[in-house]
Amino acid sequence: MPRRDYNRYELYINTDQSIDQIPFVKIPENISDKYEKWNSRTSRLDKIAQRYYDNPFMDFLILYGNPTYLSEFDIEDGATIRIPFPLDKAKSDYENGLKSIKNK
Repeated sequence: MPRRDYNRYELYINTDQSIDQIPFVKIPENISDKYEKWNSRTSRLDKIAQRYYDNPFMDFLILYGNPTYLSEFDIEDGATIRIPFPLDKAKSDYENGLKSIKNK
């Protein structure tokens, strides 16, 4: 089982350890992104994240890469979903998006 070695909330943790609401960050498309057909009976974002990122806890990056959907339960059967790839680029895009929103 992978460790949670990435804290996606870090930028929004207050001095009293409370966490501000995390805004939605659209992860921009990249030519190295991967694509996969969604099967509503067998697909799960954590399983896809495990396959592409070797970490199921990075499933939120895939959801942010597909802003049409609010959760994996909204993804229609047969839809093509985008997997932001590689992981380091997807994380960097996410962090840069958070920083730009926070600094406004």
